Amino acid sequence: MRHDSEMDTSSRRGGQFVKRHSLSIAAGGLLLAWILLYARSNPRTHLGSFFGNAIADWTGVVVTIIATKYLYEIASKARRHPTGPREAAWPEAVRNHSLTIFAKFIWYAYSRT
Repeated sequence: MRHDSEMDTSSRRGGQFVKRHSLSIAAGGLLLAWILLYARSNPRTHLGSFFGNAIADWTGVVVTIIATKYLYEIASKARRHPTGPREAAWPEAVRNHSLTIFAKFIWYAYSRT
């Protein structure tokens, strides 16, 4: 039998997961809803076209959320600090500016199309 304190700890862990990932879960749920609605509609109608555009938009939102969660900037309070021995200066600079590099790469790739 579990004690009350053990149950509180396990429920807090689950609550922490939802709290940390709630934006990703909500955006992913909306993306899934748009995909399901599109699958059941005719893409040649106005409504089917709307669902298709919503999928494109929300895919971008989900990718942005996930990319921002795992890439960080120097001034971020949620910054993930690397562990282990100190590396050379350039890998650290790339890591420190990874979100900016990613955003500029996507902007460049998008502007070339």
